[in-house]
Order: sequence, then C-alpha cells, then structure tokens
Amino acid sequence: MKRFFLLLTSTLFFLTSFSQTKQTKDWYIKLSGGRVSFGTGDFLGYSFSFDASKNVIKNPKTALARLLIGGEIIFENGVKNPVIQNPTIEEFLRKTFRHTSSTILWVKISYYPFKKIINGFNIQVGPTIGHSYRSTESKATRVADPSGSVRLSTLSFDNGFTYGYRISTGFEFNLNKKILTGFRLDFSNNNDGEINTLAGLKLGIML
Repeated sequence: MKRFFLLLTSTLFFLTSFSQTKQTKDWYIKLSGGRVSFGTGDFLGYSFSFDASKNVIKNPKTALARLLIGGEIIFENGVKNPVIQNPTIEEFLRKTFRHTSSTILWVKISYYPFKKIINGFNIQVGPTIGHSYRSTESKATRVADPSGSVRLSTLSFDNGFTYGYRISTGFEFNLNKKILTGFRLDFSNNNDGEINTLAGLKLGIML
C-alpha cells in the first residue's frame, strides 16, 4: 500500500503542475453526506464532507471531458452498541462495543471520461491523511444483579494519525447552469488496515 500511496502522490503533484498552464475558472464546490460501513460490515455510521475542485481541461475530448484537481475534507462517525441489560448468550458474544470518529483530508483527481452520453459519470482517486479516535471493547463479563444480569466492559483506545488512499465512483446531474446533484460510492483503506465503504448523495455549485 505504501507504493500505491507514493505513486498517487507523485501523480497528483505532476497533474497539479500541469494545471498551472491551464488557466480556467471552472470551479466546483460540493457537499456530500451518506452512510458508512466500517470494516467488512462490522458496524455502520455516517459521513459528511466538503469538496473544492478545479477543472484543468479547457478543450474537452472524447475520452477526457473534465479533469478536476482538488481536495475534500471528510468527517466520519460510527458506533456499535452492545446489549447492556440481560443480554442473551448470542447478544453477549456477537454485539460488542466499537466506536470510530475520523477527520480525513483527501487530495484527489476527478476524471470525467464522457462529454455527452452519461457525461456526469466520474472516477475519483487520491491519497488520504487523517486523524481517528477509536475505542473498542477488549473484554466483557456478565455480572448478576437484582434484575438478572448486566454486561461490564473493559475498553481500549487507539487514537492517532493515519494515511492511505480512497477511490470513488458516481454520477452527477446538472439541475441548471450552476447547481448539480448526484450520488457516490467510495472505497477507502489506510495503514491500519481499516477498510471502509460509503454510499452517499451530493449537492454542489459550479463557479
């Protein structure tokens, strides 16, 4: 993954330098929100993000309608709560506690291959860096109390910075000359081996 991260970073710096020769006012500001699956469906959460990107293609071509260079700030939060009061054996074993809250910077390239037919289809890729607060249940016991039983948990914490990459695909529709909407599907991975997916909606303006 480190080689992939370095390759994405090098490519991004090259395209950023290239974009300086393409003076254009084609800016895109977008807000997105959606549902996040942390891990391989371990637990769910929510995401909110802010994206600012600039188109560096003056003359669209058949396989290169737009190429956007920019960045996105992403906030993700999710929690999996166990059954505390009178858990069954299955609930005690399967429903453990986990919580993740992350702030991520995604520096990215957005590629729009089509000019006319499905012209809003896009693929986005780039490196990420962020900070996460994570807490998990490292140990749990069932303790008898007057109402039956209660779950007692011992938590562990793993907070810190992460880096990785993110890939997204989606579709956008122009509502008018200034406003767009659409949907997105994301896949992300980082150096801690956290694999997350996102399904969300977006709303943006073109400047």
